[in-house]
Amino acid sequence: MQLTAKTENDIITVYDSKNNIIGRLQINTKEKIHNLLINDKTYKFIQEKWLTKVIENHQTIYHLRTNKLWGTIKIEELNKEIRGVFGFTWGTQLRDEYKHTLLKIRNDNQWINKGNYIIQLDKENINPLEILITLYGHIVGSIAKQKTIIYT
Repeated sequence: MQLTAKTENDIITVYDSKNNIIGRLQINTKEKIHNLLINDKTYKFIQEKWLTKVIENHQTIYHLRTNKLWGTIKIEELNKEIRGVFGFTWGTQLRDEYKHTLLKIRNDNQWINKGNYIIQLDKENINPLEILITLYGHIVGSIAKQKTIIYT
C-alpha cells in the first residue's frame, strides 16, 4: 500500500490511496516541540538532545532515542527502529525487532526536497501513529543531514 504526504503552510498531511487524511505533522525546528494530529487526538514531540518524548494528554507514551553515531532512532516501548537507508531508492525505513522492514519513506523528488513524500507500507496493519513517527524521523534526519553538509 502506498501513502503520500504533502507539505502546505508548514503542516505535512499524510493521505491514503483514496486521498483520506491519515494524520498531520507540524515540525517547529526553532522550539524543538512538534505537533502530530490523528483524527481528534493531538500528540506532542518534545526533543531533548538525543531523546524525543511523544506525549499524549500530558503523559509520555513513547521515548525515541537517537543513536549519536549512526542516527538511528529507537522507539523504546515498541522495540522498533527508524533508520536511514543508503542509496537513491528509499530514504528511511521503520523496522521491527527482527529487522523486518515495515514501511519505507522517500522524498517525492530525489534531487530537491519540495516537502512531498512517498510512504510504502510493507505491512498493512501499521498504526497511523507509527507512520507519522517514522515520517518525523525522516524529516528530522534530513534536516540533520543538511546541517552536516552545510557545516562541512
